[in-house]
Amino acid sequence: MLEPANGPSHRKLKAWHEAQTLAVLTYQTCTARRHVIDRGLADQIRRAAISIPSNIAEGNARGSNKDSLRFLFIARGSLCELESQIDVCFSTQLLSKEDAERLQLQSSLVGRLIGGLIHYRKQKEDERTNPKKPSTQPLQP
Repeated sequence: MLEPANGPSHRKLKAWHEAQTLAVLTYQTCTARRHVIDRGLADQIRRAAISIPSNIAEGNARGSNKDSLRFLFIARGSLCELESQIDVCFSTQLLSKEDAERLQLQSSLVGRLIGGLIHYRKQKEDERTNPKKPSTQPLQP
């Protein structure tokens, strides 16, 4: 696989891999529960789930750190949307406790990883906009 000119592939990001795992797990759960979860809700859940790794990948491919941050925030919003849908499905007994816990555990991991990427990208943006100037003070022994 060729790497984009502006940096490493999104496939090297742990956040992307774990978001892919969440999307696959979500699709599998919706398929297994297709007789319980109505089609419209299942479609919305799947769209939110696939949006997470898609936005991580698209943001990583953008040429600027600012664009990357914007797409990471979109991915985090989609993750919150998915978590809300999982909560509703569990509360209405459309998901078993085991299915809901498995999805929530994976979404929690993805949320922490996206948060870490946002923190990293914000630091890079701060360094770019406010570079540290070398100190003119002599070093203290």
